[in-house]
Amino acid sequence: MARKALIHQVEARERRGRWFGALASLLSISLLMSGWVALFMFLGTNSAYGSFEQIKDDWVPDTSAMPLNLPDPSRVSRIYASSGEWLADLHDGRNSEPIPYEQIPEVMVHAILAAEDSDFFEHEGIDFSAIFSAAIDNILYDVTRGGSTITQQVVKNVFVGDEISIRRKINEAFVAAELERRFPKERILEYYMNSVYFGSGAYGVKTAAEEFFDKPLEDLEIHEAAALAVQVRNPSLYNPRVRPEITLDRRNQVIDEMADEGWITEAEAERAKKKPLGVVDTPIRRGPAEHVVAEVKKQLLYSDEFSFLGSTFEERKKAIFGCPADDSECEGGGGLQVYTTIDLRLQGMANEVLNDWLPLLPYEENLAACAALFPDFEEKEAYYRTYAETHSCRPTGAISMVDNFTGAVMVMASGLPFEFNQFDLAIQGRRNTGSAAKPFGLVAALENGFTMGHHFPASSPMDLECPYPCGPDGSNIWRVRGGSSGGAISLEAATYASTNVVFAQLSLAVGPDKIVDVARRMGITEADLEPVPSIVLGSSSVSTLEMASAYSNFATNGLHADDYIIDRIIDHNGNTVYEHRPETTQVSDPAIFAVARKALEKVPTIGTGTRANIGRPAGGKTGTHQSYLDAWYVGFTPEFSTAVWVGYEAEQIPLRNVTIKGTRYSQVFGGTVPAPIWADFMSRVMEGLPVTEFPPDPPNVSDYLVPPPATVPVVVGLEEGAALQALGAAGLRGDAVQIPSLEPAGRVVSQSAEPGSQVRQGSVITIYVSTGETPTAQVPNLIGMSFEQALNLVKDLETQTGVKISLFQQSVEVEDLSQVGLIVSTTPNPGTAVTGSTTITVYVGRAP
Repeated sequence: MARKALIHQVEARERRGRWFGALASLLSISLLMSGWVALFMFLGTNSAYGSFEQIKDDWVPDTSAMPLNLPDPSRVSRIYASSGEWLADLHDGRNSEPIPYEQIPEVMVHAILAAEDSDFFEHEGIDFSAIFSAAIDNILYDVTRGGSTITQQVVKNVFVGDEISIRRKINEAFVAAELERRFPKERILEYYMNSVYFGSGAYGVKTAAEEFFDKPLEDLEIHEAAALAVQVRNPSLYNPRVRPEITLDRRNQVIDEMADEGWITEAEAERAKKKPLGVVDTPIRRGPAEHVVAEVKKQLLYSDEFSFLGSTFEERKKAIFGCPADDSECEGGGGLQVYTTIDLRLQGMANEVLNDWLPLLPYEENLAACAALFPDFEEKEAYYRTYAETHSCRPTGAISMVDNFTGAVMVMASGLPFEFNQFDLAIQGRRNTGSAAKPFGLVAALENGFTMGHHFPASSPMDLECPYPCGPDGSNIWRVRGGSSGGAISLEAATYASTNVVFAQLSLAVGPDKIVDVARRMGITEADLEPVPSIVLGSSSVSTLEMASAYSNFATNGLHADDYIIDRIIDHNGNTVYEHRPETTQVSDPAIFAVARKALEKVPTIGTGTRANIGRPAGGKTGTHQSYLDAWYVGFTPEFSTAVWVGYEAEQIPLRNVTIKGTRYSQVFGGTVPAPIWADFMSRVMEGLPVTEFPPDPPNVSDYLVPPPATVPVVVGLEEGAALQALGAAGLRGDAVQIPSLEPAGRVVSQSAEPGSQVRQGSVITIYVSTGETPTAQVPNLIGMSFEQALNLVKDLETQTGVKISLFQQSVEVEDLSQVGLIVSTTPNPGTAVTGSTTITVYVGRAP
């Protein structure tokens, strides 16, 4: 009784708003209670006074001219991973998933009928006794009971509206009768049960079962179906999460009605009434790849690829998300099944690796990290306390992976959970790539006449002159650091050793515009690439996804497929309305990518990325921002290309003095943290897969490997450093040998190759550099040599020792004719020590 009193108290507040509607119902009943015959007799009587046609026009709708089509209900769309795993539901507040009548369980049908219209299958759209009884109960006895049939409710919601007037009630009655004439009962009930609102954004019985009981519709029990049916009449009043007692009592009334109608037994009813409501809290359906879902929604709404969904934003939005919950006139839309390319198993691996290396700290620890990171923390502590709720104060990362041959995005993992920060570091987080951009310059160079055998001077720092202001001070001088010793270095070695000064020279020689063009053709399509010389050193900001896509070219010999994440779309009728068909473009000469790959394969073996070595065919490139703001490793196997970025997500903060996975780093380089992260992830990806090889080399590979010719410069008389620099400028390598000489210390006294001679770039030219000490040597044994042979030997001895030796030839008669033309003795004798400058007399035999 106490519960019934509580119900009456709450419903009393509703009564004041109902009495006029009930009165309107009674007035309409005065016309309808005697049935259709009485109504038309009434109209006929009045026709005697010339009013029939006017009354008919005013009160009786011409239902024969009405289209009376039941609307297409809005539907929820869904996003799936490549193997069919659920990722997200898409709707605009109207969570609806219509199903055929045949799929609605009988217990749910009976519960709805018991709550709303138990005579539904008997009446013809209007239940006169129910209308009269409900009106009397509403006004006189304060009992809440609906008078409209389910068909009338459909008519009110769809065709005539809910205006409180006699005219509307009469229209509703006529239209309800006509609707039942045109449609089977099951079709009307199907529409009703799929479109009625249950509260909490759930429209229709299927989504209501999931919302309130977190279970499939077919698994509902009697007490659960009855509880849902209660909510139809007034979802706010009978909200089981807010007013459970009222809902429970009304549920039990519905269960009794189900028993009275014979739909369940009395025993079943008693057992059902003893059960609690069992309503769950609002289910939080958080998908396993929410950053992916955000990107999919963005592409569906804005990409030209999906213009078939609508020519305007609003049309697309409706096609994807269905109707807004607050738009009662909207119909249709939604119901799409969007399948992505994401491999959820690999996506999970990427998340695990990122969490293992760069975990998100608990709030208090994150706040402490903010205090250590920001010098003004004490001054702005309140700000940073809020900041730490949504921003990480320790380094984080991102991983993207694509299929090399299709462009399918298989992994797109952001190091921060979506609920913590919605910014997607994998695709929105564009950062400076550092030296990971050098391969774009490499390809541009190979397209423009350079070969991997080209050699460049590599001293550091190097001042380079630009044709326009390019220095930080506004001058035309660009100072670049990051070189090597030993004079010139080959383009191949500069690639795997990541030699900045070589690629800086290359950028000026080729032109930044051509490097940008190559990057665009290779897959960097979204990033803003500024054509400045430093682009080859990573001055532009790019996402991990674009970098992975671009590097796939090295695994395919330049046969590029654009990256994509939406594979196919199926509408609610099961028709495939979109299916991505990968198209490939040959970016450049396949041999260019084959020879570039050979250099990049050395990065994880002998280059800057040895921590990325996974023991199977792979290549890649490290990247480090010059101020250590970002660190990269982008690598590829024959199957996949993967990019790893590490940095601070919200601020451009140097990666200095940080502890990552138990190791303290004074500076983070691409080879120290991103490279092992790449190896960790790719080792998991490749586990169990057969070892495969890269495509075979095209026949013209050698065209891009042969060193070009070089002219040996004159370096004798130069200081050692100047001589090495001159050799490097000529594309030659210098090997300095220190020898005693009367020349000043440090001066080149001789060279191994004749000035002006032609050799291959990269050839080693030995230079002999004076130590400033008095040279000493022993007289060589010249006996048995010709004078010309002796000259050559002495010349070599001079080069090696620095002693200046002159040969004086004198002939002597010899009895042994075999000695004619050969040296038979010397003065001084062989083995005699000489210093500085000396003359050796050689005696050459002549015939008597």
